[in-house]
Amino acid sequence: MERPASSPPSFSRGRKWGARLNVFLAVVAVLAMVVMANYLGARRAKRVSWGADAGFQLSPLTHQVLRGLTNQVKVTVYFDPDEVHYGSVMSLLKEYSLASPKIVLDTINYISEPAKAELFKAQYRLAPNLKDFILVEHDKRARLIQQSELSEYDLGKLMRGEGKEIQRKAFLGERLVTSAIITVTDPRQQKAYFLFAHGEHSPAERTQDTGYGRFAEVLRDNNVELGGLALTGTNDVPADCSLLVIAGPQTAFDLAEIEKLDRYLRQGGRMFLLMRYQSRAALNPLLAPWGVELGDNVVVDKMHSKSDSSVVVGAFGSHPVVRPLSQAGLALQMFVPRSVSARSTGATSADSPQVAELVTTSPEGVAVSDPVKGPRPSNRQGAIPLMAAVEKGSIKGVNLGRGSTRLVVTGDSLMLDNQFIDFAANRDFAWQAVNWLLDRSVLIGNIGPRPVRVNTFTMTDGQMRTVRWLLLGAVPGAVLGFGLLVWWRRQR
Repeated sequence: MERPASSPPSFSRGRKWGARLNVFLAVVAVLAMVVMANYLGARRAKRVSWGADAGFQLSPLTHQVLRGLTNQVKVTVYFDPDEVHYGSVMSLLKEYSLASPKIVLDTINYISEPAKAELFKAQYRLAPNLKDFILVEHDKRARLIQQSELSEYDLGKLMRGEGKEIQRKAFLGERLVTSAIITVTDPRQQKAYFLFAHGEHSPAERTQDTGYGRFAEVLRDNNVELGGLALTGTNDVPADCSLLVIAGPQTAFDLAEIEKLDRYLRQGGRMFLLMRYQSRAALNPLLAPWGVELGDNVVVDKMHSKSDSSVVVGAFGSHPVVRPLSQAGLALQMFVPRSVSARSTGATSADSPQVAELVTTSPEGVAVSDPVKGPRPSNRQGAIPLMAAVEKGSIKGVNLGRGSTRLVVTGDSLMLDNQFIDFAANRDFAWQAVNWLLDRSVLIGNIGPRPVRVNTFTMTDGQMRTVRWLLLGAVPGAVLGFGLLVWWRRQR
């Protein structure tokens, strides 16, 4: 029997090599496209958010701070993932890490990682019961942000007795994290002294309404060390004083104290002076040479008042202290304020004090000289200035180490006490004023709170009954009816 002839190969050697070459070229083309896509992505990256917070971005101020980083900053999130702030914190900090490679982000879940959590607390000597916080660290300097600081709450219903509900209205994470980054990376340690011995607000008091404990936090967030000062006897303003705060003095300053304050200002000092309406401090002799006049009055503005004692003001000047507030459309709430006006000093030289009125009432404002008798025709009327800022160049030919003199005077000290500092944009004003006085131009900007969306809907009792019957009756009944229909069809 003859053996069948072997069939010829289906592919010649040339066709086999051709197929292999085609596969090789296809792989090379795909790899080339992947490399090109990654190259273009690295050079022309653009991120798009599809979530509920798609409209939120880091502020220009934060981007400016991040671009200025030269060394790594470690940010550790020590949180339980089930906590209400965890999602917002992680979303925010991922924005920071994507905006700058210098931000190193780490997370510690103290519930599932107890050993790592214990080691971390021991390393930074943290209290054993401390939990749910952010730690920002650079070069052995650290700033702790606790969960309780991250939100702004609406206490309106509770204060009005309309209920016991306290609702989150804003997330303050960006403001606190950016401030912490500045605090740990700024090598300069500036010091602010609070003047006392004249009935001033106390920066150590956090529980009483009239304390200045919350304002003191604004200074600490700006990497400013705090101290106390009395100008009695031979005491003078210390050489390391970067900012002198005189908050609501009640009793009169003697001549020696006035001279010490004037000498401090003439040597390039920085002062934040906040006055109360009933003060008898008699500081006009100090302010007059600097072009500021403090009125012995109470300013009212019936068209823009929330009560007999408060005035809401939003007519800002163009000065750097208030320009960000004006651009954001914000307002300040002041309480029984006094007028603070620019006045002529008689000097015409180039280095004479430059005075700017920061904020005024509406044209319906009235400066009442006698609050008991109320407004009278003789009282000053119109747009009444309530704050002023002064700047004067340093003394020619003398290097005093402080630079130009800067002074901010407000006709109300209550607006920054513990009770009222979070009303309207009062805290933002404090931030702006402190950083202008300290000549920190990088921080003269506004990092606003991030609003918290609360989606709610309300139903009447009739609508609730309808929904209840739909969920408990109609939906299960429809499923049961469909099952019976299928069973009946199968029986046929």
